[in-house]
Amino acid sequence: MDGVKPDDGDEGFAEDNTPDDELVPMDVNLTAGAEGEDEVLNGPRATVFYTTGDQGEEKEFSKEEVEEMMKSDAYQRKIDTCHLCGKCWYDGNSSQSCRECGGFPLQRPCPICDGRCKKIWTRNVKSSHSFHEAHWEGTCNLPQNVQRAYFLEKFTDSSEQVIMEGMQDLKTT
Repeated sequence: MDGVKPDDGDEGFAEDNTPDDELVPMDVNLTAGAEGEDEVLNGPRATVFYTTGDQGEEKEFSKEEVEEMMKSDAYQRKIDTCHLCGKCWYDGNSSQSCRECGGFPLQRPCPICDGRCKKIWTRNVKSSHSFHEAHWEGTCNLPQNVQRAYFLEKFTDSSEQVIMEGMQDLKTT
């Protein structure tokens, strides 16, 4: 590499214009410890390094401090907020018209039987954000044949208009 290339829109990890041949890989021991854990991520001195971007404004947080912060209401509100419409699921808000919300906050009645089985399903927040579509985890408590009947009822359009259009497509021979 002769020199630094102009910014080509690459979204790599290096933010400066250091040529690739001058970058030095980090020396990290990735061997598993006695318990089979990654000692970099789960070791006794595991930390998260945070910087504000200003020189000298860096701070290290221990694993315990990060875990405690992740339990805070402020963090949960940030994580459990819809990326599309901005409604906060953590506070019990959602939008009926938003795909990522799916009309419910963090919990909902069983979507297969519309709650007839009395089971509550839980939002998979990571998948909901990743796919910008509501994703739920749970199981319906009704027998399979009853579940199938509710599923067909829910996703089969039996309106008069649809039936009339279908009848117009019929031919006799």
